[in-house]
Amino acid sequence: MPQDDYTFGDTDLAERRLELLGTTFQDTTRDFLRAAAPADPALAVDLGCGPGHTTTLLRDTLHPKLTLAIDFSSVYVAATAARVDRDPAVDVIEADVLELPERVADAEVIFVRMLLTHLRDPLAAVDLWLERLAPGGVLLLEEVESIETEEPALLRYLALQREMLAANENRLEIGPQLDAELSPHPALRSSGVEWFQPGAGVAARMFGMNFGTWRDRREVVEGHETSELDAIAKGLGRVATAPEDSAPITWGMRQIVLAR
Repeated sequence: MPQDDYTFGDTDLAERRLELLGTTFQDTTRDFLRAAAPADPALAVDLGCGPGHTTTLLRDTLHPKLTLAIDFSSVYVAATAARVDRDPAVDVIEADVLELPERVADAEVIFVRMLLTHLRDPLAAVDLWLERLAPGGVLLLEEVESIETEEPALLRYLALQREMLAANENRLEIGPQLDAELSPHPALRSSGVEWFQPGAGVAARMFGMNFGTWRDRREVVEGHETSELDAIAKGLGRVATAPEDSAPITWGMRQIVLAR
């Protein structure tokens, strides 16, 4: 993933989307961390930390002696540093997740959420990260398995998002690929799917903010009329005002544990 081509951006709008995503997915992630990671590890690492929601979740759930948060975006590094409020037990580092600094070593926990979907060679990244674990340490992966809905506005958005990611050699629902390709890996300890259903309105708000960050990308505008893109935005806006319990959307999150 080139550092200048993160498809979902690091604008204020993208940061607000990640905040909403964080609160929507936090229960699923917290349960995964509690079940799969050791409590009170010496070192826990949050790769692709974004604006820091996963960093504080990792810190507050596992209580590591030291938490390292890694992101290549200087904007997100600053946001994470502000979020942890000068906590001496958290260090935030601007770095590429495929070129980690030497201090990311002998980690008891490395956590990755919705990052492999943006990497062009996810299996190579997994092997790189496994080398940074301490003996017995765990690499925890949480990625999208599937997204199912009957709401037409959400379906139109998801189809376009899949197309845009594919144009960048990325994949939205990467969970099945990871499950299949990691199944023979000697480090694999478990692989399963956790299902949950936020309201369609929550999903539409997340999708609408995400759409605002990438609808003007060249690969999108060259293949779609402005009127079509406007219609998608309008549809998402309509669904975003729906009651919380209306037309649920079903997310499947693939949760994978590997150990050194």
